[in-house]
Amino acid sequence: MQHDLNNIIIELIFIVSHFLLFVLNFKLVNRKIMHPAVLFSLLWCVVLLLHFIFSFTLLNELPPLSISTYFIFFIGVVAFSFGSFIQTTFWQKKEIYKNKNSHISNTNIYDSGISLNLRLVLLTIIVIGLPFFLIASYKIFIASNIENFFIGLRTELVYGDQDIGPLKYLFPFSFVVYAINLQSFLKEKNRQNKILFIISFLATIVYAIFSTGRLLFLMVFAVYVGMSFVYNKNFSLKKLSRLIIIFMAIFISLGIIYGKGGSMESSAKENIQPAAQSTAVYMVASLNALDWDMHHQFRVNYNGNNSLRFFMKVGEQLNLVSNVKINDLLTPFIFVPYLTNVYTFYSPYIKDFGKGYSWIMIALFGLIHTFLFNKAIATKSLRYSIYYSFMLFPLMISFFADQYLTITSFWLQMIFFVESVIFLNKYFIIEK
Repeated sequence: MQHDLNNIIIELIFIVSHFLLFVLNFKLVNRKIMHPAVLFSLLWCVVLLLHFIFSFTLLNELPPLSISTYFIFFIGVVAFSFGSFIQTTFWQKKEIYKNKNSHISNTNIYDSGISLNLRLVLLTIIVIGLPFFLIASYKIFIASNIENFFIGLRTELVYGDQDIGPLKYLFPFSFVVYAINLQSFLKEKNRQNKILFIISFLATIVYAIFSTGRLLFLMVFAVYVGMSFVYNKNFSLKKLSRLIIIFMAIFISLGIIYGKGGSMESSAKENIQPAAQSTAVYMVASLNALDWDMHHQFRVNYNGNNSLRFFMKVGEQLNLVSNVKINDLLTPFIFVPYLTNVYTFYSPYIKDFGKGYSWIMIALFGLIHTFLFNKAIATKSLRYSIYYSFMLFPLMISFFADQYLTITSFWLQMIFFVESVIFLNKYFIIEK
């Protein structure tokens, strides 16, 4: 698509503006690349830059964004950074108080690490449960009547009425077990910790593959990066860059396996163009989807049925609310002119209560992210390091879709598993 000079100038202005926000945040937090405010501003700078580049290359029919949409993204980064700044200010005051009262301590023996025996029990559960998970997945595939296994399984899980049942809880549980064993390995790199980490990692990967969601691998990536930053003194930007390259290679390969941006029947050469274009659509089409949605019969509903759907469901089941239409997580596909059904983080919040609500929520998330970051760095405890790492996932995917409030039930499951393990750990630790 042809871009006139005015559109190019506007795009470049907002790209530079986001880059300046990134530099400012980077300097304010003493060059900590994994600080939430730094990551968030860098992420949106890179995504906008890719949008600009792809519109001239892989996605040359992609139209430019409107100024109002650019402002939504820019103010969103400012709001996230503001929430982060507020928390950091309170944190610094608290640290000054603690230094004056050095007898105050946050250390907790039961939260510093999980005992070997308990980790063996947890790992046994996900390993024994894995074959049953695979059998349930195969039965769902059979019901799809589709020849390709993963396409059939994904079709039934996403668009059909099929459900793996109670076994589906093994998947989020496997993430917790993976994170726990990763922490133990990073803290003490002996043979047994390495073996437990590798087994839990491979089990989580298998669960993720048969859950048929490519973005689930971003969760695996986020946990590894977050925990490595907290516990590995040699963690660097160079290492992060290598991990990103590895993740992108896996992401593209899975797209071919799942029949999204390529085909297993085609040669590697034939898959290059569709795989590259599919990945580009994943990266930037959501921005155009939000832009299109905001300018085509858009209206604010003022009902919370998108971002607060979990609480609406609970209220309905408890007979606290009635006659509530709870919107489905799957949003309609549109052409922009590339097919997509994701509208960035901002969409459900803007639809519920307007732009101001979305900025308030992203500021709140910035505050929560930074609190978890500061606690993880200061205490090195499992609780805060694992929560910081988990929260990197919705941050990294904010350009794609909301994974904060719209999947509240998933986060509650994760919290339940983490807190249960920490509680059980008390009975496995022998105090010396």
